[in-house]
Amino acid sequence: MNEREYQRMYEVEDSHWWYVALHDLITGFVAREGRGRRLRILDAGCGTGRLCQLLLPYGDVEGCDISEQALACSRERGIEHLSHADLNCADLGENRYDLITSIDVLYHRAVTDDAAVLARFFRALRPGGLLILNLVAHEFLRSTHDIAVHTRKRYTRSEMVHHLTREGFVVEKATYRLGFLFVPIASYRVAKRFLSCRQPAERIASDVDLPSRLVNGLLLRVALMENRILRHCSAPMGTSVFVLARKPEVC
Repeated sequence: MNEREYQRMYEVEDSHWWYVALHDLITGFVAREGRGRRLRILDAGCGTGRLCQLLLPYGDVEGCDISEQALACSRERGIEHLSHADLNCADLGENRYDLITSIDVLYHRAVTDDAAVLARFFRALRPGGLLILNLVAHEFLRSTHDIAVHTRKRYTRSEMVHHLTREGFVVEKATYRLGFLFVPIASYRVAKRFLSCRQPAERIASDVDLPSRLVNGLLLRVALMENRILRHCSAPMGTSVFVLARKPEVC
């Protein structure tokens, strides 16, 4: 993503409704996975480190990222076990982790072969290990935000299920997120795409702006309510794809 986006993310990740809701959904499933044991966890593409922070109560957490700026932000959060890694070629080990999270990473234009990265995740997980993914959804939602964060591809739920099962994973949950907000977000994205002024790609900013306290609180409340539903069932529409996929005990 554009370099300044890391600093913007670092500044709002603790409080912006989108991040807080997503992290709430992830940690809910991680808590269930780690019930009665400590997990060995990798956050692959850890960004500025907020998720690593939130995962620390559940086990031993490692983070990796291709951006030195992102890793510097993660160190500012006190994350110790960090490494510079290009997921296109990094050796993540074999049968090493109980849990891998990779949040809004596979869609990035720096990822040249998402299937190969998924194969590395599969190899790195222990038998019975869990992969948690979140990805941007639907190509028609592509906007200036995607330019700022260097989106290569936006996915559908069925595409991700296909990719994961092809690599050997058993998909336990595949759902869209933010279905309650789909219409306003979709309308905003499409309008912004057509109405935005022409400017150099490196100067385009993402949608990662902290709204007013009132709006942020309202959107967070709606998203957290959706999380409670998504823990038990799946949504047919949304602006993100959220997936839980497990490496079989016997491969």
